[in-house]
Amino acid sequence: MPLSISDAADPNATDQEYLWTLNFGPQHPATHTTLRLVLTLDGEKVVEAVPHIGYLHSGFEKLGEHLDFNQYVTIVDRMNYISPVANEIEWHHAVEKLLGIELTPRCKYLRTILAELMRLHDHLLIVGATALDLGAFTAFLYAFQQREKIYDIVEYASGQRFHASYTRVGGVLFDVNNDWADKVREFVRELKPVHAELHRLLTRNRIFIDRTKGIGVLTPEDATNWSVTGPLARASGVVRDLRKDEPYLAYADLDFKIVCAKGGDCYSRYMVRMQEMQESLKIIEQAIENIPGGPV
Repeated sequence: MPLSISDAADPNATDQEYLWTLNFGPQHPATHTTLRLVLTLDGEKVVEAVPHIGYLHSGFEKLGEHLDFNQYVTIVDRMNYISPVANEIEWHHAVEKLLGIELTPRCKYLRTILAELMRLHDHLLIVGATALDLGAFTAFLYAFQQREKIYDIVEYASGQRFHASYTRVGGVLFDVNNDWADKVREFVRELKPVHAELHRLLTRNRIFIDRTKGIGVLTPEDATNWSVTGPLARASGVVRDLRKDEPYLAYADLDFKIVCAKGGDCYSRYMVRMQEMQESLKIIEQAIENIPGGPV
């Protein structure tokens, strides 16, 4: 029997009868680690998500009990495999601060360049993987091709492509030469047009916008209360960046701006990452042309 107008449900209301539960993980082809989410779905909309985080416990603290400050760099490399050298820099920066060790000017600039290369490495993966999940396969290939070139640069400096174990307390394992600097310059030149092409493929793409605008909104209050940092917090309007607020390495000598957005959704996070890549390129260009001589 057809429904009358009075019997029709609110089109915006959640229909409890049609909710279903999806057990996502702990092993799933769409994830790169062991994460389990129990999802309640209303069509394509995620109504509720219950994470089971125990699968991600890796025992990093326990592994460090028998290692010294330099040996532990092999562990921090694996805490975030997307940008491993950045983990090394952060770890040894903390150790050096505790021990009162001052880096040489050349080492500061070298670490700054590597930190920004890792930022690009991270952003390219996330933008590329997001594009792939939404059907933009070309953008994914463009992004990952550039990531491979960053691997080449890291390998040239450290001898290792992925988990470089490159930094040491008070310095780095090896100095770099002019050929390495030329590789960095070449990469910066090549990434600029690719970055512009990613913008053309995604930023005003109707499907990409529909799938990211207003999705996964994180308010500034929640970002602050949950201790969210980095581009995720800045995409929610939290104007916070340690490179400006508490400058370290060579950042005080370099000209760049903090990139923020106010939407707090997936699209805002995408835009912050895209604009941060431009700022990273500016930082690398300045640092590579002004890197001092001397020991590392």
